[in-house]
Amino acid sequence: MLSNDLTVQLDISYEQTRTLVIEELKTSISGQISSLYSNIANLAVRKGIAENPSRENHLNPRYELSRKYKIWVEDIIWDLITEGIVRPGLGDGLNQGLPWYHISEYGKTVLISQPPQPYDPDGYLAAIRTIPNIDDVILAYLEESLKAFRIHCLLSSVITLGCASEKAILLLIEACKAAISNPTEQTDFEKKTDTIAIKRKHDEFQNILKTKIMPSLPKDLKENLDNYLIGLFSIIRSTRNDAGHPTGKEIRREPLYAYLVTFPEYLKKVYELINWLSTNKI
Repeated sequence: MLSNDLTVQLDISYEQTRTLVIEELKTSISGQISSLYSNIANLAVRKGIAENPSRENHLNPRYELSRKYKIWVEDIIWDLITEGIVRPGLGDGLNQGLPWYHISEYGKTVLISQPPQPYDPDGYLAAIRTIPNIDDVILAYLEESLKAFRIHCLLSSVITLGCASEKAILLLIEACKAAISNPTEQTDFEKKTDTIAIKRKHDEFQNILKTKIMPSLPKDLKENLDNYLIGLFSIIRSTRNDAGHPTGKEIRREPLYAYLVTFPEYLKKVYELINWLSTNKI
């Protein structure tokens, strides 16, 4: 560290530090790991995560991380290497090893995607927690799914994602039952959904969705609802079943990544509909 470098005082978790690293890698796509220290320190100051340590109005102050966070950045880079996001070397055929690094082709597609980002679990879950009254069971399974995905345990990841999805649909079905105004129809719906088979429950819900709910929904809530509540739910359920039984079917990273990216919007749609059902009878 140069004598005029200013150490940024951070008080954030490892996962929050990972969020900063991923954000910085979107612009610092290659270079030396040591150069990330000052870049991330500057990013933390710009975002207001750390106070500006400069007492003077420098035009181009140079900030640095403390030793603890430098070690964390190195560990996070290794995590990203094992996850296929970062590769050692510059990728130019000359500087082939650490401390040089570059973003892999797969990593480029990941980093340009809009948040919430499955490779940034802290930011991803923070976005999920903004959904009012989000269920703790959904959060627990989703957090497990993200952990498994990052270490390439794709079978475990899709199974726990399926559990999070199923819990959301079960809550929606309960809200639907409570909103049915006709007592006879409500009892009939309750009997038909009194089963452990989620597909049968979902099929009965689809009937109500199409005949009683969709015609009454406001336009913004109705938009793409079928794609999420029928399409995405069915795909995740089917993939989870493949993973949860000894079928031998391969679970590929790219489709699972896509499911995780779209899952927050799926949950928002589910909870928007739950909220609508809580104030409207069908």
